[in-house]
Amino acid sequence: MRRFISLLFPIILCIPSALYSQGFKGGLLAGVAATQVDGDTYGGYHKAGPILGIWVERGFSVNWFWRINFRYIQKGSYAKDKQSDVPDFYRMKLNYFELPVSAGYRFVNGFNVISGLSVGYLSKASEENALGAFPDQEVSAFHKFDFSAFGGMEYSYSQKWRFGLVFSYSLLPIRPYKDNITYRMNTGQRNRVIEFLAIYRIQ
Repeated sequence: MRRFISLLFPIILCIPSALYSQGFKGGLLAGVAATQVDGDTYGGYHKAGPILGIWVERGFSVNWFWRINFRYIQKGSYAKDKQSDVPDFYRMKLNYFELPVSAGYRFVNGFNVISGLSVGYLSKASEENALGAFPDQEVSAFHKFDFSAFGGMEYSYSQKWRFGLVFSYSLLPIRPYKDNITYRMNTGQRNRVIEFLAIYRIQ
């Protein structure tokens, strides 16, 4: 964690000063992530997690721009057994600090399309069911870093507000399967996320 923060610290310090530099825009973002984990034997985007962060962007042509974010997001999965007479559920929580970098294109009708890559640091992971929290040795199998690709669309509601819908998917497994079992190219569990974002421009 200390190494990751030390790498991000210079970037975080540059963000406030960039907001007052010519050509830069920046602000805050918040939203909700609908998440699931491929390979956990549960389906559906039943786990909701918060998203909070800051962003800076700059245009490099009339329509094209690049953006960098620093944010917190909670991923994971949730499932409830509705067929059993005994109440049962499964919940996975994965708390990440992420640094997404994207390129975008502005259309004349107020819509933007974006795509990019992101690296996330897993600060805390937990799993539980009706019997209680899972043992630490199972939770510790999660990799500390999540590398993902994402793409989506935004709508500029006003000069200050934009609303976005983004889909992201892990490029590498976030945890291997038990006993390191693999299925051809399927070598472990991966995050699958749909993000609903509100983006506020300060500068």
